[in-house]
Amino acid sequence: MASPSVNPGAFRAFEHAGWENIPTRYHNAFGDLTTQAIEPLLEGVDVRRGVRVLDVATGPGYVAAAAAQRGASVVGVDFSAVMVDEARRQYPAVTFQGGDARNCPFQITASMPSS
Repeated sequence: MASPSVNPGAFRAFEHAGWENIPTRYHNAFGDLTTQAIEPLLEGVDVRRGVRVLDVATGPGYVAAAAAQRGASVVGVDFSAVMVDEARRQYPAVTFQGGDARNCPFQITASMPSS
């Protein structure tokens, strides 16, 4: 049986509408859960002073803020203006901006820490 096709534009519109309406609910429901993974994530990619970090789909900015606390130069990007506003409100010292991962406004070069 063939699986139904997904309309990418319709899916993006559905996702965007959902994220535009939930910053407080997201924090209350998932904040404690999602923040548990931040330190292992930052350790795994060796985020430290002097490292540049682009947090794509930053949401309320938890990862971006934690990376900035380690001394990294950070920009958080999200396609939800409401989430960007929430991240800016929670973490005013961190740079957040609107943007879409499908059309990222940054030149991305990845480097992984050597073992």
